[in-house]
Amino acid sequence: MNEFLEHVKKGLSQNPKALSSRFFYDATGDELFQKIMHMEEYYLPECELNIINNQSANIAKDIANTTKELHIIELGAGDGSKTKFLLSTFRSYFDPLYYTALDISGNILEENKEQTQQILPEPHVNYIAGNYFKTYPRISEDDATRLVLFLGGNIGNFKLQDAIDFFKFIQNDLRENDYLIVAFDMAKHPRQVIKAYDDAQGITRAFNLNLLERMNRELGADFDVSKFDHYPCYNPVTGIAASYIISLEKQTVSLPDGTKFHFKPFEAIHTEVSKKFFISDIEHIAEKSSFPIHRIYFDGSCGYAFVLFRAGN
Repeated sequence: MNEFLEHVKKGLSQNPKALSSRFFYDATGDELFQKIMHMEEYYLPECELNIINNQSANIAKDIANTTKELHIIELGAGDGSKTKFLLSTFRSYFDPLYYTALDISGNILEENKEQTQQILPEPHVNYIAGNYFKTYPRISEDDATRLVLFLGGNIGNFKLQDAIDFFKFIQNDLRENDYLIVAFDMAKHPRQVIKAYDDAQGITRAFNLNLLERMNRELGADFDVSKFDHYPCYNPVTGIAASYIISLEKQTVSLPDGTKFHFKPFEAIHTEVSKKFFISDIEHIAEKSSFPIHRIYFDGSCGYAFVLFRAGN
């Protein structure tokens, strides 16, 4: 059965209803997410670029103390617009420097290629489309030290135990003294968080509701999108921001094979989690995954962090 179809049938038949955010990213979803990345309210890209511009040399120096050959593997690489600046700095410290970009979207990797091949020659770069849980373990070993990048604050999409399991998954394919950098969006004022997921232009709303449109386009579902709305919320105690699609009335949605999904008035479909982290959360993940923190690099406001983990020590 088609993976998307199977997921939709399971997710919309359970109580409460839930769908994975990884299915946001079709061609329309990719385009909307690129708009989100440029929204004033969506502070994450600016914070990340602040660290890349101001801390890349420090990160490179810290890693260069142990190796001169580096293979950067980026999970969920996106369009490469920020990574190219990091690569530009790193190439002064490592020879050879290799880069492999992994992303679920082949469309976005084409954009990544345009960005990163300006920095590194083609034999030193590689682009692999697909779910990185499947593609990452298949990357061929070489003699270079590995640096796995997981940026964009995407670790916040995992539940805490899933984040610990993710760290263990990454470490399974690392050797002693290989590295992992994870970008953590730190806990901050709740109003700032909410604005990032409920912008005034309605781009985040369109991004969430495109999931319904995608089910109509690809699966032949009959969602009337005007009868649903987008709703985000944030819990400052747990640091968890969540997004939901809300049914505005009692309704039934059907698939061509006769499968029906019944919605009560104001029933929710949970679509996304985006956790904001306290330092204690990061220390807990490091301890439970046996993947120790080597160094932390903050942006200017200390509201965002790159955390460098070193395998095997």
